[in-house]
Amino acid sequence: MWFKGLSNSRFLWKILGFSCAQVVRNLIGTIDYKWAYYDPIVDASVVRRKYICLFWHEHILSPLFLRRNCGATMLLSQHIDAEVVISIARYFGMDAVRGSSTRGGASAIKQMMSLKKHDVIAITPDGPNGPYRTMSAGAIYLASKLQLPIVLYGFGYDNAWRFRSWDKFVLPCPFSRGRVITSPPFMVPSNLNKVSLEYYRNRFETMLTQLTDEAESWATSNDTILGESFVNIGPKCSITYYGVAKKAAVEE
Repeated sequence: MWFKGLSNSRFLWKILGFSCAQVVRNLIGTIDYKWAYYDPIVDASVVRRKYICLFWHEHILSPLFLRRNCGATMLLSQHIDAEVVISIARYFGMDAVRGSSTRGGASAIKQMMSLKKHDVIAITPDGPNGPYRTMSAGAIYLASKLQLPIVLYGFGYDNAWRFRSWDKFVLPCPFSRGRVITSPPFMVPSNLNKVSLEYYRNRFETMLTQLTDEAESWATSNDTILGESFVNIGPKCSITYYGVAKKAAVEE
């Protein structure tokens, strides 16, 4: 059918992505964002440091506008609808690569990160099809293979629309509070076997869920965290003050 051909058109998906980027740009200007760090040196706006950042698929839009033009690249699936995210990412100055964290991803990322503009690889470890907040081992394998640290990002909003999708996709409401908590960097051993791979997968899954829940609780309560940072949304996002997260209890 003719509409089936349209649904597979990359051009139309790109147009949709560009339109969504305009909506997102106008939306984020109304949101009160604050950030808390365990180690501010991991922030891409502070220093160019190579690492893999992980966040749940439900918040796939959040890092696009919070860390624009900061040398980050998103690893996205081969699904045609990923063209929307790619268009939005490129609008905000981020790159995107199509691939899998389990099939040839290591060599592709290694080649990308040999270039100066590719510093941070962003991966949604429960994407593209879930289950919800269940981490696959692919990102852990890549971190082990490439010997890159893992940094976990927990996002939360006090008022947001949640879609009826497998990931319960989050779109913050205008003028809501947005909160982010970032873990310290974690190194994964290079010689992982199946048992140790599962150990680290379960460990990071628990920590990422914990950080996300803490960020959501912080946004809802509007508590003040010692060392919290105000986020300045601009052409290249920056932080006005760098602090250390005190509320979340991530264990090294």
